[in-house]
Amino acid sequence: MLFLLVLVVLFVAYGVVEFRVHLRNLRRIPVRIQVNGTRGKSSVTRLIAAGLRASGMRVVAKTTGTTPRFITSDTEEEPITRPGKANIVENLAIVRRAAQLNPQVVVLECMALVPQNQWTDAHRLIQPTHGVITNARADHLDVMGPTVKDVAVALSNTVPARGKFFTAEQEYFPIFARAAERQGTRAVQSRAESVTDEEMKGFTYIEHKENVALALSVCADLNVDRRTALSGMYRSRPDPGAMRVYRISDQGKTMELVNTLAANDPDSINLLWQMTKNRKSERIVLVNCRSDRTDRSQQLAEMCARYFDADYYVASGDVTGMFVRQAIARGVPREKVVDAGGKSEEKVYALVLGLVRQDAMVFATGNIVGYGAELIDYFAGKGVEIAY
Repeated sequence: MLFLLVLVVLFVAYGVVEFRVHLRNLRRIPVRIQVNGTRGKSSVTRLIAAGLRASGMRVVAKTTGTTPRFITSDTEEEPITRPGKANIVENLAIVRRAAQLNPQVVVLECMALVPQNQWTDAHRLIQPTHGVITNARADHLDVMGPTVKDVAVALSNTVPARGKFFTAEQEYFPIFARAAERQGTRAVQSRAESVTDEEMKGFTYIEHKENVALALSVCADLNVDRRTALSGMYRSRPDPGAMRVYRISDQGKTMELVNTLAANDPDSINLLWQMTKNRKSERIVLVNCRSDRTDRSQQLAEMCARYFDADYYVASGDVTGMFVRQAIARGVPREKVVDAGGKSEEKVYALVLGLVRQDAMVFATGNIVGYGAELIDYFAGKGVEIAY
């Protein structure tokens, strides 16, 4: 019993010392920016870091998106390896590593979903001087829901205390504004229409005005002029999950693969569909399913029935029966729904190619983790990336 007590005391003492060291590391970084939200967190993290870096600031960033990255310059970044699932304790090591580089600014994407963990991540581990919430959408409703309003309330846990807060959210902005008022923080709302079509032409990949406007708002607060910030953003690497288009020619047929697998909520997916649906009159929707995200399979089935006008809807990955049943139940013609669940990437590719008559757009959506990434890599390896 005494031995166990000694172990507990030592463990607690170690935790106290570790946290004091962490606080010392935080104080070494004058500007700490945390980026949270449903859609676009990784992109906005990269855009803010690149915009600030263009002014000459020393900036370190970390994303937790499709593939977590530790980013030290416009050209240098490395993957973050984890022994298990993502855990906010990881930020102790990230802040320690960042502090060793003596940056003026650190930009960190929030990695927590559970509301209490979001609060702990912001108010204990990061203590941001600038808080950013991109938007609130219908995703992870099982953790933050059941409604989108509940998601907004959960996200508001990361509004900083006595700092500055920025968001591009429109509908649920009052929730964020009230949270900011309680924290003694100034809230700033950005709008997509503040970014011109001409300014968007500088991006070589597909980016959203909403993300750019939000990043520019943060950069302006840190005294980086618009032109300088944009020049840095144009040079920034897109997140691995950013939408990309590939042209594939095979067996006398052509496919344009539109990869939107990293989009993680219905609003985002529908927006990307509306942006790309007119590229081809022949359209195939490729839905990748996950056994642990059957809720998303149901959402996608409803979207296909309500919004997507395609020749075929191909379900790949695991537990595809959920998508197939729901799509048909909601009115998608049975002959248009193809179940490719459990098939290899090679077989799914051959199946999709076989459905193409001559020249089709293949709109890939659903889930990118695991098999989804392997499937997209297989398709992309058959063609070349083209400009949107």
